Amino acid sequence: MKTLILIVAAVCLIAVGVGGSYWYSQQNPQVAEPTRPLFFPLERFVISVDSQHHSRYLVLELTLVSHDPVVLAMLQDAVPLLRNALVQHFSNSQHLDVKNDFKDIPQVQAQLLHEFNQALRLHKFSHQIEQVLVTNVFIQ
Repeated sequence: MKTLILIVAAVCLIAVGVGGSYWYSQQNPQVAEPTRPLFFPLERFVISVDSQHHSRYLVLELTLVSHDPVVLAMLQDAVPLLRNALVQHFSNSQHLDVKNDFKDIPQVQAQLLHEFNQALRLHKFSHQIEQVLVTNVFIQ
């Protein structure tokens, strides 16, 4: 009889522990720790821009950002597409237009992000870049 009472008490104690644990987890949901961003620097990009009197160049260094390591692994294969998107974006640019555009860096970053992700989608890459950072720009 004492054994039966001990078994019932143990089962009740376990049930209370499991129930209390469930209740606590519902009241205090665990917050996922934010992951750090991952960076993929592109090689320096140099392109000539039209000017009436002199040869002018745009030198641009970009870093791509994602929180997903799979995206970073995929980017190595996509570099030619991304560089081509840069050439298409700046190929018919005038020197003064480029200088004016780079007065609003966030706008340039947003445009390049859109064009990069569009190029990736067009070529059946399933992942997207989260952000484009302009890490260095020189307009001569």
